[in-house]
Amino acid sequence: MKRHWLIASVAILIIFIILDLLVVSGHVHVTFPWSHVPGFFSLFGFLGCLAIIYGAKLLGRYWLQRGDDYYDRNDEHE
Repeated sequence: MKRHWLIASVAILIIFIILDLLVVSGHVHVTFPWSHVPGFFSLFGFLGCLAIIYGAKLLGRYWLQRGDDYYDRNDEHE
């Protein structure tokens, strides 16, 4: 199932890059040098979303989750 989501995401990214080449390329007020790169902002947004998703998963796995015996074990502080 993950593979289907990956294929769909990459297909949508490619569609946005093609649309950026066809529709937006002549109407951009260029402020930054990377604004000339076709599809830069689509790729930047896609990679940013991936970073947020995987960062949240790592945060949840290593900082928020507790072990199965978290409430059952005896603490030395009691």
